[in-house]
Amino acid sequence: MANDLNRVLLVGRLTRDPELKSTNSGAYLCRFSLASNRTIYQKDAENREEVGFFDCTAWGKLAEVISKYARKGVRVGIDGSLRWSSWEGNEGKKQSKVDIHVENFQFLDSKGAQQQDASEKPPVQEPTPSDFGDSQPEPFSDDIPF
Repeated sequence: MANDLNRVLLVGRLTRDPELKSTNSGAYLCRFSLASNRTIYQKDAENREEVGFFDCTAWGKLAEVISKYARKGVRVGIDGSLRWSSWEGNEGKKQSKVDIHVENFQFLDSKGAQQQDASEKPPVQEPTPSDFGDSQPEPFSDDIPF
């Protein structure tokens, strides 16, 4: 069987503060929405801007870190995969949606830009490596042969 590819890389801004929830089994999940702009270049007309809005979900320790440090308006980069889900709605009608399962998350704003609007929203703190628990790679050792 051939391996298919399902990867998503996006850069954008959070459209709302992240929501942290936990499942019945105690696992954390964080939901947020990302707005990503792009320019449509047109040959004979004026270029136009287009915005895409994407629902995102992160799990585990990553979910906790995102909910603790990210806020509406912060520019981030995400790496993940598309996940499709379906369910039966209240009126028995089948519904479905695609969201992004976030596997990696990176803050892209400088600290100054994050704290620029401090009067309007709480300041965004930078996460420390200890916030990620054991998921961070070990620092390079001096005994590496190259």
